[in-house]
Amino acid sequence: MYHGGVTFSINKSFGRLQLVPEPDGLRLFYIPIVNGAEAPGAPGSLDMLLPIDAIGGLWATTRAFLYGVESLDENVILQSGEVESESDTLIKLYRDKPRGQQGKLSGEETCWLRIVTGRTEEERRRIKLGPRDLLCLELSCNSVMILAGEAGTHKPALLEA
Repeated sequence: MYHGGVTFSINKSFGRLQLVPEPDGLRLFYIPIVNGAEAPGAPGSLDMLLPIDAIGGLWATTRAFLYGVESLDENVILQSGEVESESDTLIKLYRDKPRGQQGKLSGEETCWLRIVTGRTEEERRRIKLGPRDLLCLELSCNSVMILAGEAGTHKPALLEA
């Protein structure tokens, strides 16, 4: 658990996801709940930094979902290291198919955050997000953008092809 700063928590019966804004990105700290108690270090535990490059898209998609407007899913794929046994990481923010007439949003679609870091069930986390959870995600992304501006870590550069 992170202390000493502004953090946001998404609590579920199966685990707790703490969102920790940092100048270099958004730290995702997940602790599974096993037999009714938090189990740090148990399979499925996670402590990773989502890089600043991914924050803008995640923020915009979260806002769209929060306000019930049309938006595509947000997929962030982080390449694994050079070791073949390591898996890529997938962070996916999505919602169920629209339930309204003619494929329009009804406002009752369920939103999900999927964090996949490997092939086992414990490494494939799927978290149902309610309005409060979406607000936590939106505010944590916004905090990263503010911190990056203050710290000077926001330095976009054109990549030459």
